[in-house]
Amino acid sequence: MKNIFVLSVLCSCIMLGSCTTVAPEAGEEGVKVHKPWVFGTGGVDMTPVETGLEYTWLSTDYVIVNMLPQAYDEDLDDATSNDNTLLDFNTQIQLQVKDNMSPVLVKNYGVNWYTSVIKEVYRNTVRGYISKYGPFDLMSNREVLDSINLFVKKDMQSYIAMLSSKQGELPIDVVNVVVGRAIPNERQKAEMDATAAATQAKRTEESKREMLVAREAAERQRAIADKAYQEELGLTTDQFIQLRAWEIIKDKNGANIDVLFNADGTNKMWNVRR
Repeated sequence: MKNIFVLSVLCSCIMLGSCTTVAPEAGEEGVKVHKPWVFGTGGVDMTPVETGLEYTWLSTDYVIVNMLPQAYDEDLDDATSNDNTLLDFNTQIQLQVKDNMSPVLVKNYGVNWYTSVIKEVYRNTVRGYISKYGPFDLMSNREVLDSINLFVKKDMQSYIAMLSSKQGELPIDVVNVVVGRAIPNERQKAEMDATAAATQAKRTEESKREMLVAREAAERQRAIADKAYQEELGLTTDQFIQLRAWEIIKDKNGANIDVLFNADGTNKMWNVRR
């Protein structure tokens, strides 16, 4: 009896020493990959390990698969619009592994399934739709971006269905696609800043010219009016200048000022006091 007990304890120790555990948390599934030392067959165990604790042989590897929607961010640099403008984009595709299908995913496409069969197809699909629109729409038209999101999502769903039919089931759902507003890259920003600066400089110069023309026109009209006024009063040039000086003093509320007139082309300076 004692020998049987010792043998049982010994067997238990050997078994426990040859075991490991798989313990997926909530929202995860465990996939066992058998690698027997001597007996049995290897490969992916097609029954997923759900939340909890499960013992398995030490020779068995396991993979934890997140079953919740996962967001994969893809930044696109120098994407080309329909007029060959280079723009940058922040994009995201959200994918989810179908329930109880993690073993199928690992068996058919491995642990790095996103990088191997999804990533580049997604990036190229987004670039393709970007090339159909102009920079202004890509930077500011929300309806255009929403359309791109919808088109890319449908294309990725079709691609996954095609891959499933030809290479083995790819148990992935496309939850959402988000393509952000276009961001001018550094070179494009520099060109836009230079264009904006040149445009502003041109507008400023045009405004200055318009003001100068308007001032010259006003001065000509004033000179004509002054000449007519002088003739109407029958004043000499000096008399008229004196009259205008007194008018300025009146406007300035009795200030002691120097007044420069060029009515007769002599640039005379008058210091006028009340």
